Amino acid sequence: MEIKLTLAAEDFANCYGIMILEDGAYEIEIEQSKMPTDFMERLKDWYSEYYPYTGMTIKMLESKMEQITALDNIGIELLKELYKRKIFHNLDINKYVYRSRGTDKIMCQLY
Repeated sequence: MEIKLTLAAEDFANCYGIMILEDGAYEIEIEQSKMPTDFMERLKDWYSEYYPYTGMTIKMLESKMEQITALDNIGIELLKELYKRKIFHNLDINKYVYRSRGTDKIMCQLY
């Protein structure tokens, strides 16, 4: 069984970009109260800044690459922190993934 945590600024994320999938399909509910407050505030800030770009076309995003790159770098650091701090250790996550919404590519994977 694979349980994968993905961080991406998406509409369907139930916790500011964090999605946890079991065997690629079932979304596990995230209990936000278990997340450290300092981390949660940084996650909200990142998501709030990134989210307006999610409705743009690839063509529109081409002129925003400097901002997208900066936000992707923050997102990768947030993912690494989730991994290091073992914030969701109780879920036995096998893989941590950062997917850039701006470039539609996986940019970081941690096992």
